[in-house]
Amino acid sequence: MASSDEDMDGNRTLPGQVKSQSNRLEKNHGDTKPSSPERNPDDKSKSEKIHAHEKSDEDDEWDCAEETPMHGANDDDDSCWEMATKVGLVVCGILLFIVVFWSACLSRIIIHIMIWKLNPPYTNNNFTLNRLGGTLMQQLQRMRLDICDGFTPDDCTKGQVVRGGLPESWVCRNETAVTCLLWEEIPSVNVGWIWGLLIIMSVPYIYTMIVSLWRICFKKNKVDDFNLKMFFVSLTVELIHSTGLCILVFVVMPAFDPASASILPYFVCVIPILLSVKFQVKRDEKTKVKKKRKRHTKSKENGTKMIEVEEAPKPKIRRNDFRYQEVPFLGVIVFVAALIFLCVYVFFCSESNFVTTLVLLLISVIMVSVVWWENFVTSNLTQTSDGEKQKQSFLKNYVKSKREKVSALTYLIKIGWIFLVTLIIYVIQSKGSTLETARAFLYLDKEATVQTLSGTIRLESRSYITYGCMTSNPYFMALICFILTFVFFKAARYACRVVLQRRCFAPPIGLNLLLMPFVFVILMKYPLSFTTEGCNVLQPLWELDYTNSLERLWPLIVSGVLGLVSVAILTLYVWTTKGSKMDKVERLFMKPAYCGLFPDLSLLLSRRRIVDDSDYSTKKVEEDKPKEVYSPMVYFCATMWHETENEMTQLLKSIFRVDVDQCWKRNKQAWKQEQKRGYYDEEIYEFEVHVFFDDAFKPRKVNGKSKKGRFVNEFVKLLEHCVPETAKSIYGNYELAPVEKFATPYGMKYVWNLLTEDAKLIVHLKDKFRIRHRKRWSQVMYMYYLLSFELNKLKPKLQDSCNAQSKNLKEMIHNLAQNTFLLALDGDVDFKPEAVTLLLDRMKKNADVGAACGRIHPIGSGPMVWYQKFEYAVSHWLQKATEHVIGCVLCSPGCFSLFRGSAVLADNVMKTYTRQATEATHHIQYDQGEDRWLCTLMLKEGFRVEYCAASDALTFAPEGFFEFYKQRRRWAPSTMANILDLLLDWKYVKKNNDSISMLYIIYHIFLFVSSILTPGTIFLLILGAIITAFPTIEPWLALILNMTPVAILIISIFLAKEDTQLLLAGIISTIYSLVMMVVLIGLVKEGVESKFCSVTTVFFCFVAGVFVIAALIHPQEFTCIFHGLLYFLAVPSMSMLLILYSIGNMHNINWGTRENKSAAVQDTVIKKKNKLEGQTCSFGDWCRCMVCVREIHEPEQEKGTIQRPELVPNKGKPDGMKIEEKTAKDNAVAKVAEKTGDRRKRGDFKNCEDIPDEEEKFWTGLIKKYLKPIDIKSDEQQRIQEELLELRNKIFFFVFIVNTLFVTIVYVLTQVNSYQGTLEIPLPCNVAGGKQGKIEPISIAFTLTFGILLLIQFFGMIYHRVSTLTHIISSTRLGKQVQIKRPTFEGEREKAERITGEERGKDTTEGKLAETTKGGGRGWSKVRAGVLMSASLMSISGEKRNKPVPLTDLKNVIKEKTKPLDSVVEEQDDELLSKYSNIPVIIQSVRGLSNIKIRKKTDKQGTSTE
Repeated sequence: MASSDEDMDGNRTLPGQVKSQSNRLEKNHGDTKPSSPERNPDDKSKSEKIHAHEKSDEDDEWDCAEETPMHGANDDDDSCWEMATKVGLVVCGILLFIVVFWSACLSRIIIHIMIWKLNPPYTNNNFTLNRLGGTLMQQLQRMRLDICDGFTPDDCTKGQVVRGGLPESWVCRNETAVTCLLWEEIPSVNVGWIWGLLIIMSVPYIYTMIVSLWRICFKKNKVDDFNLKMFFVSLTVELIHSTGLCILVFVVMPAFDPASASILPYFVCVIPILLSVKFQVKRDEKTKVKKKRKRHTKSKENGTKMIEVEEAPKPKIRRNDFRYQEVPFLGVIVFVAALIFLCVYVFFCSESNFVTTLVLLLISVIMVSVVWWENFVTSNLTQTSDGEKQKQSFLKNYVKSKREKVSALTYLIKIGWIFLVTLIIYVIQSKGSTLETARAFLYLDKEATVQTLSGTIRLESRSYITYGCMTSNPYFMALICFILTFVFFKAARYACRVVLQRRCFAPPIGLNLLLMPFVFVILMKYPLSFTTEGCNVLQPLWELDYTNSLERLWPLIVSGVLGLVSVAILTLYVWTTKGSKMDKVERLFMKPAYCGLFPDLSLLLSRRRIVDDSDYSTKKVEEDKPKEVYSPMVYFCATMWHETENEMTQLLKSIFRVDVDQCWKRNKQAWKQEQKRGYYDEEIYEFEVHVFFDDAFKPRKVNGKSKKGRFVNEFVKLLEHCVPETAKSIYGNYELAPVEKFATPYGMKYVWNLLTEDAKLIVHLKDKFRIRHRKRWSQVMYMYYLLSFELNKLKPKLQDSCNAQSKNLKEMIHNLAQNTFLLALDGDVDFKPEAVTLLLDRMKKNADVGAACGRIHPIGSGPMVWYQKFEYAVSHWLQKATEHVIGCVLCSPGCFSLFRGSAVLADNVMKTYTRQATEATHHIQYDQGEDRWLCTLMLKEGFRVEYCAASDALTFAPEGFFEFYKQRRRWAPSTMANILDLLLDWKYVKKNNDSISMLYIIYHIFLFVSSILTPGTIFLLILGAIITAFPTIEPWLALILNMTPVAILIISIFLAKEDTQLLLAGIISTIYSLVMMVVLIGLVKEGVESKFCSVTTVFFCFVAGVFVIAALIHPQEFTCIFHGLLYFLAVPSMSMLLILYSIGNMHNINWGTRENKSAAVQDTVIKKKNKLEGQTCSFGDWCRCMVCVREIHEPEQEKGTIQRPELVPNKGKPDGMKIEEKTAKDNAVAKVAEKTGDRRKRGDFKNCEDIPDEEEKFWTGLIKKYLKPIDIKSDEQQRIQEELLELRNKIFFFVFIVNTLFVTIVYVLTQVNSYQGTLEIPLPCNVAGGKQGKIEPISIAFTLTFGILLLIQFFGMIYHRVSTLTHIISSTRLGKQVQIKRPTFEGEREKAERITGEERGKDTTEGKLAETTKGGGRGWSKVRAGVLMSASLMSISGEKRNKPVPLTDLKNVIKEKTKPLDSVVEEQDDELLSKYSNIPVIIQSVRGLSNIKIRKKTDKQGTSTE
């Protein structure tokens, strides 16, 4: 009887399918394949009929047509966007290169020109150092001009230059009756040039100090404590650097000309070069690994997953590795040689002041180079003694700490020190009174005489600057220089963050250092060519003369070349140092500030040589010890209930695409590790898929009578059918292994093995009579199961591993939990593999990020979906982006969000999340928006929630008005409840969460208040539109007309059923849409007449402009802007009526969505069953029942069993709290069977295996403690219902009164103003008819309510968009990309089958069905449908039909395809591999540890235990 029951149950038609598909379901419903060698002989009798039926199906040649899964949105070919992204990457790279190069080049030119103005060239001495060794010659025809022939003495006295081709604005220094002298015997130098240089030097430290103060004020938890020892060390280093910088800039460099002075920055690397020798770079790891290879193989069993260490085959093409031991010594030799030649040049050109110049030069460059010491002492720190250990511990803490408090105070002192040292320098050089020099320096006196290395100058503070230029020119040039250096600073660091260091950081900086001397040679050769509007900031009276002897220049040329080579050798690490994408700048650069005078060199030397934190370890590290990394473990956790076939297929396609992507990358990584053992792909992660299916069972019936046992319902059967069919569509006719079924305490578990090694798809079928149902409790299930149970299961293995490696067990578990993630999914979500990778990037960037969400795109059809497309776009573009920038995102939606395991396991998060709702507010906050509540708990515990706009996911949105309103009825109250919870507890949240500041709290208070006043604001907007469109209507009448529909809806909320309320809301929404069209026409009319002399018009244009700009900077989502008109028309409905409806029905805590779908499906089944059983009274039904009363015996579920439990009605209304249905007879039988403890397997459980005892014990304990089905008594549910109604009344009354007062006040003010005009604010413009423009109270109310918020969100969007662009650029790679569409490897498989067929004398043409890609078929390509003959036509023509092949064959094909031909390393791979060492890497992961067996131990009796 049971077997016949199963057969009848298996022949049922699934929801959303045609009858012909049920046969295919049977093929995949069996436990094993007929030909499987692993088949248990004992199970043969159980499946003989199934196998016989499958065999008969295979013989049905007429059944030749095939059906593929439905087409999803992500199945579209997006190669156009991929190409656009790559083109954008190239364009961004080119622009970044140009910005970095030209900003560095122009800033250096300005700096050297300003330094040159401090000491103009001399002609009356032998000091040729500032004249390029004597090649810079005077131009006498420009210095001494005879101009008085034919002019009056007055004209001559004014010094007007009228000959020689010089600008007339050049005023003579000395003039006589017949001669104008442009040259002075004692050159004059304006103090403005000194102060301009001081500003350039100080501004970077002012900026860094402001940033440090900002972090101290708003990032208290992340700021390091003030350390006095660190402060003194930092202050000493910075003061030494400042002193040397002032001597170099104001004493030494002015003694050189710009061309030779541009070489001096090559020599500010003294300390880094010397330290690079002491803490030398490791020699090539590849040689050392070969010498100590046996040592690695012996330490294999250490409880971790380690890469094989056998010698790898040497690739044919390999890049040169510069990291050899001889490199630092070579750099020192080259540097010393360059310094010697520089000394020779100084000796040739400054015979009188040779010693002074040389001593000051050496002292200054040494003092300047001290500031970069910490970047060159962070390698090979070893412990030799207790004293050394203490010193190195301090050194490690000093280098790793951010030192915000120390930096703020240090840079404040440093800024004052720079000004003080500069003043002392000029006072010391004073030839006259030191007081006069100080007064001239401080703009308190007119002039003073100063003695420099090259001669005497006159320091002036109140004279003209130079030839034809104004007094403000030095400050203007300083401002331009600061802007350029700041742009360079940001652009260069940005290039490193987006992993373009080799293209847009090192090359432009190196090119700038190389070309700078040649640029000044050109400027000095043609000085007059750079005259602008009569102003020339060069030295136009001097010009290079190449005919003069160049014998003194050869030491300078050799010194420059060798100095540049030494800098290149020292900074080779910028070409080899790898960094992760989106790395923080603190991990990429050692110093938070840059040197304003040497911005290019300062960034080169502060770029961290090694980004890895292990570089700062004080422990003695073996040179060949493998590096340890943690591979993320991502659990895909989807919740399902009543999804359709299309929705299930959409989710499954996404999962299988991830499976193919990860399998491909793993095989690619394995091959690359053969070339470089230290390589690992950061985009690879372990994963496992878990689907939690609510309400998955129905009662077991035999001949219409309820029996013990349960059957899976139609939705589970639909999923069981979709899994293998969808897999074949993604894998390319490779099929999954048969499903494995297990009986569990909560119901049943289905397991499929996926393509990637050890990856599984597990479906947990929940029986609502065994375990608590609904989405929140499914989340509790996978939180405890995947985080608590799975990690605790690893403790014995972790303990064994820790003992072998001398590690801390607690620390290792914390690291595993921190790298374990839960990807929360809905049952209908659609995403691509890169979406998951982008979310992981956010998690890796900051360990404090507890959750990250992506960009959710609603899909579907109809006007409601169109509205939601624009609504979702605006919400993500503006609101989520702003929340991310100024603090944290408040809600990470459960349809597609990544949660960190350690954040979920934190105190007051997972434990609190299991709390059962006992109060009215709990039902609203806990169950109506569980994802928002989970994020609230994380925010309170100090974790960040971020938004990643580059990670896209698609989900089905409500397509009907009623369903949409019901969904928002849940969302709106839970949103307000969670925001209010944070605001009321703002002190604790602000103290505990570093990302939440007072500004963030104020923003959300403002947003909360504006949300409450939104209905009243929209009401006033409509009122003003009616008055504007219909001037004949009195204001009081317009108020009544606008109030009437709102009053009708409010009355219906308290008196009518929910469906009646929704019907009225739909009708009123339609009316208001017409009114909004009138509003739109009125706004256009007012804008045309007033010509923007109206606040309303300006604000409307501002809103439209924000939306258009937002769409333009989101080009892939630009089409959403076209739905903006529908969004505008729906503003009254969605911003006024929906809020009233949501608050008025907040006591109704039904889920609201998907219930109609399940009810419709079940009603259809019940009606069909009633007809067949003859339960109607018509004559036709009676005849039909007499003849066909036994036609079908379906174990159907009675009404109410497939739906979620309904709430008990309150006063005749169908709304109330959900409870378990205990009236159905079949459910009662099943429930009694569970309570009696009958362990015999019946129904669908009879073919299930048992889960391990440890897992069963866990589920039993979890259900007993947290997930036991809720059985609420009638009096308890009545109490809760009354509390919900009371809470609804209080909140509704509050919102109603506040908006009524707001509307009344604004309306009264408007009426008073219309009669008296005392409240108007006149505008300086006229409107139509010549009337003066004015601002009215309604305009002020609307503008202030939304304008300020929109402006804040606009700037937040711009900032976040830059961050998203950074993420996209850093994640995009040029060249061939892996596109997961459909594998084309079946061509290789079918080729082998064709060879086998030829051996048998047969001919197969299956190989024609697949296209192979160029270049040996590497990569993936989309199969072009319709080009080749379909499978059905081939079968009719007699050709062999496609036969599914096991998935294991595809693994072998992928493994072969990932290897390049002839083991030749491609250029792109070669560049990538060169960043990694050859020391093997240990990859720690949950999956790897779980697969390792515990070592066998022998006890005293001699028995071994595992």
